[in-house]
Amino acid sequence: MRKTHLMRLRSEIETEWPRLEMLVQELQQLVAGLPAQAEPSHRDKAAIGAFLHSFYNGIENILKHLAREIDQNVPKGEGWHRALLQRMSIAVPGIRSAILRPDTIIMLEPYTNSGKSLCM
Repeated sequence: MRKTHLMRLRSEIETEWPRLEMLVQELQQLVAGLPAQAEPSHRDKAAIGAFLHSFYNGIENILKHLAREIDQNVPKGEGWHRALLQRMSIAVPGIRSAILRPDTIIMLEPYTNSGKSLCM
């Protein structure tokens, strides 16, 4: 891999990372402000869902950057979300380590049903 590709990849990930950290902080503040024993309101649930959706999209963006720059290919088609997660759980000898653990893929599987992910 050329140095310029690595520099671009690093820049893309470093741009995405603070966004993820901000989303986590905002979500923590939202959850901390919820009543202790009460069911969250529809609005609170929608806000939590929006934060989780944005967080997942950020992680998926990082995985797409890695697939494009290191694997030289981003999955396409109806099942691309699932294919991306599965690919990132497999080490490519001499190129990269596995990015995601197999148990992470198992936990995310329900959200990739029918080729769809959390962001669809």
